[in-house]
Amino acid sequence: MSEPIIKINKAEEEISVIKKIMEDSKKAIVDNGWHYIYWGLIVTAALIANYIMVLTNTSINMQGMLWFISMTSAAIIEGIIERKREKHVKVKTFAGRLLNTLWSGSGICMFILGFAGTVSGAYNAIMIFPLISVVLGAAYLVSGVIQQVKWLSALCIFWWAGSILLLLYPGLHSMLIFAVMIICFQVTPGVIMFVQSKRELKLLAA
Repeated sequence: MSEPIIKINKAEEEISVIKKIMEDSKKAIVDNGWHYIYWGLIVTAALIANYIMVLTNTSINMQGMLWFISMTSAAIIEGIIERKREKHVKVKTFAGRLLNTLWSGSGICMFILGFAGTVSGAYNAIMIFPLISVVLGAAYLVSGVIQQVKWLSALCIFWWAGSILLLLYPGLHSMLIFAVMIICFQVTPGVIMFVQSKRELKLLAA
């Protein structure tokens, strides 16, 4: 008789953990809206600058330095901002930690694809954009599931469709197409989430 009781208790504990994660997920959106806008604007600016550099026949090394400096600086600044924000956050949710881990891991993957792949000569630099689109599609799919936001998960379809397009028709235009994708599928969702986070904060304060 004791074994069934133990199993029931374990099941109840697992259910309580799942409920806790689901409750945390509803609050996680409050902590993440600004990241989409922040990185979206920085990457878009770098894409436009890179596009101009190509048109003006700027050396490949200079183009690489543009991305290395901008991405590294942005990551350092983000880290400083996050540390300051964490000091003011009284409750850290499990869902929030999952999201931070997800996007940190995705960022590392994109950094490797963007620099190690091209420096080693494994593929042409223009292939960076479809490869990163694949990573972003997976990140958005999982992020939407964690936050229980279906439309956020649905964005993976556009990222993967864009990736296929960029793979089939690579070229100078890839940078502009990717910039449009960033604005539509990252910055815009970030703005929507930012507005929603304001509403969530008002509800929590009420």
